[in-house]
Amino acid sequence: MKCVGSSSAASGRRTPHAVIRMLNLNAPRSALDRVNDDDVEVYKVLVMDKRCFDIVTPLVRVNELRRHGVTLHLLLDADRQPIADVPAVYYVSPTPRNVARIAKDFKDGLYEAYHLNFSSSLPRPLLEQLANDAVKFDAAAKVERVFDMHSDFVSLSDDVFTLAQADAYVNLNDPTMKDADVERGAFVRVPVNDVVTGLFSVCATLGKAPIIRAQRGGAAEMAATELDRRLRDHVKARGGLFAADDVGGFGGGFGGGAARGRPLLCLFDRNFDLASALQHGWTYAPLVHDVLGMRVNRVDIAGGDSSAAAAATMTKKSYDLEDNDPFWVRNYASEFPKVAEEVEAELAKYKKAMDEINRGVASSGGADEGDALGDQTRKLVSAVASLPELQERKKVIDKHTNIATALLGQIKARGIDEYHAIEEDLLSGKCDKEAVMSLLAATGRGTPEDKLRLAILYAMEGALMASGADAAALGFVKKMAAVEASLASASSRLDDEAAGDGDVFGWADKLYGQSINAVAKGVKSLLSGGRQLAIARAVDALMTNAPGSAEVESFARFDPKEAGAPTPMPAPFNDAIVFVLGGGNYLEHQGKSVVYGATEFTTGAEFINQLSLLGKRTGH
Repeated sequence: MKCVGSSSAASGRRTPHAVIRMLNLNAPRSALDRVNDDDVEVYKVLVMDKRCFDIVTPLVRVNELRRHGVTLHLLLDADRQPIADVPAVYYVSPTPRNVARIAKDFKDGLYEAYHLNFSSSLPRPLLEQLANDAVKFDAAAKVERVFDMHSDFVSLSDDVFTLAQADAYVNLNDPTMKDADVERGAFVRVPVNDVVTGLFSVCATLGKAPIIRAQRGGAAEMAATELDRRLRDHVKARGGLFAADDVGGFGGGFGGGAARGRPLLCLFDRNFDLASALQHGWTYAPLVHDVLGMRVNRVDIAGGDSSAAAAATMTKKSYDLEDNDPFWVRNYASEFPKVAEEVEAELAKYKKAMDEINRGVASSGGADEGDALGDQTRKLVSAVASLPELQERKKVIDKHTNIATALLGQIKARGIDEYHAIEEDLLSGKCDKEAVMSLLAATGRGTPEDKLRLAILYAMEGALMASGADAAALGFVKKMAAVEASLASASSRLDDEAAGDGDVFGWADKLYGQSINAVAKGVKSLLSGGRQLAIARAVDALMTNAPGSAEVESFARFDPKEAGAPTPMPAPFNDAIVFVLGGGNYLEHQGKSVVYGATEFTTGAEFINQLSLLGKRTGH
């Protein structure tokens, strides 16, 4: 083995610097400017495990892989044929299983050289095992580098990330497991140690050791304690990841060196605000995620053809929603009726531009003979030059037309606007029992999951507003079995009613012949009540760091750069990272302009399923 080192990945669709360096065999940054030069291009194979494939997918597309010399990308566990004259770049998690699989590749002599990159720090026993296997199978000279990438998180955008840890709420609130078991990682799927590894990767990406504030008494404080310890070890190390504390940059969220100061890292347990995981959103990103099931920036919906034949074949279209989509960025936090208006406005602009081109084509024959091109011809040339841009704009318009259409169908069928309005009233302290019971009735609109979400919010409204405490979650889970039983019989009846509702299904057949905006006007247009989510309020207080604030003092404080007595903290903080243990959502992300992350992103229905599983484990 020729080199053992470490690196840090960059977040954000536009700036995956460490990933690009990895693809170019960890070349120095000055060499990356020449990656498109045929004289220096090195063709290679990229080998990933499933976890690292999910990390890379939002950052680098297939055509970009090819631009960096990756001719083939394969999964580590797949059957792979030897390609003896090509180097391989490995990007995998540091697990015993993966190290054993790499050793098998050594034994089989699959590649000319091995550039090994691990998503987080490779433990010393596994590093020694890897070295022994390389010697044993006569591959030591072929192992060019072993890198700790510190990139064990999935970057969804410049300011959103997830650790992609499934069922995190269940695993961190399992009543059958003791706190000590959680802390030492006895429960394999989502121990606190795995959360800390992901958060350490985020800090390494940022290149700054943050000041940490954590909700006391639960998994958030456990994670903060362990993260503080790991950060201290690296802060003290000569030449460590945080030695300079002025490098990196978290996509578009942070950057600018030490002058901007250290960020604040705020850790919350999901139980701090259980309501946000259950309520129905009304803005674009939360709706696309909660209603259409967006995953890793991709949403699958029924194809644009609304014919009966297309519906019978259940054709699907996949759309990417990322930072390079201007409509998505502009309308991410817009309420749905506003999104429908924007779709119509963009379509009108496109049609106007195309009409101008068509008029130019029709009149171009009248150019003055004395002029080589003529005024009309010059306009035509300019218009034709704009066609590629217009075609790209049309693709974006079509994408969001189809997404808005799919959303509108679900909103009308399930009455999502009604659920949102009633839930906002409940969480603002206004309780309309009659409206709640009307939706909860078997004849009310909505799926059984929609009804259950509202029922829990209705049941918890008084206690949650009074305490906002972590005792709320399991207390309400105990009530869920009875609520579920009362709603179970409604499921088949809801299906029967939907099947007979000509307005719901007949509406879709007519939609493409008329304005989406016009149809959307039939959906209740809601004005924001200005209610601030609980985590957003807490982050405001923590960033302001007002002396003597009861809310600030209720959070534990950790500073990995402190050597002795606590030192005064900045007031206010310029930058913050907010992280929720137990599941996050896009509704909560819109609460404040910060970098937002979570163990996973859950839809309301998915969170209901986790609550139900906890209810069963408690015997209720």
